[in-house]
Amino acid sequence: MSGRIECGGLTRRSDLALVEMRGFAPLSGARSEALKRFGEHAIPLSYLVVSWDAEDAENLCICLNATDLPRAEPLLAMLSNELAPRRVVVAHPVVVLTVYGPHFLERYGLANEFIDTLADHKLTVLSICSSVNSVSFVVHAKDEEATVHALSERFAWPE
Repeated sequence: MSGRIECGGLTRRSDLALVEMRGFAPLSGARSEALKRFGEHAIPLSYLVVSWDAEDAENLCICLNATDLPRAEPLLAMLSNELAPRRVVVAHPVVVLTVYGPHFLERYGLANEFIDTLADHKLTVLSICSSVNSVSFVVHAKDEEATVHALSERFAWPE
């Protein structure tokens, strides 16, 4: 394990669909309303990232179970109509891979290590987010094993 960065573990969430709504006007409460509707329709979200682009337009990226996608389509269409994003992207099947700590907060440049590792292997990451104790990646299901292999070359976690 020498030279590899020690991590607490790796989790996988499979059979997901990624939905991105890109470039909508930041409306007061829009995010809250969107997320509230998923809850009202009993559609759990496995992944959520909110960001803003260079023009200060908002972007919403979520993952949900692929089996929930048919039930979510009317809700997604309604949200798309209300938010009027410049672009809506749907990809499935996707997988969310999460590498978790301990002590990620104390490891400077750790997110860059993940990004460089995946770039070195020419792997496409659809979305990435991090917290003080984890880094999560959304990848196409067909790239799951190659992504895990690439990560395992640089990072070590208990099997």
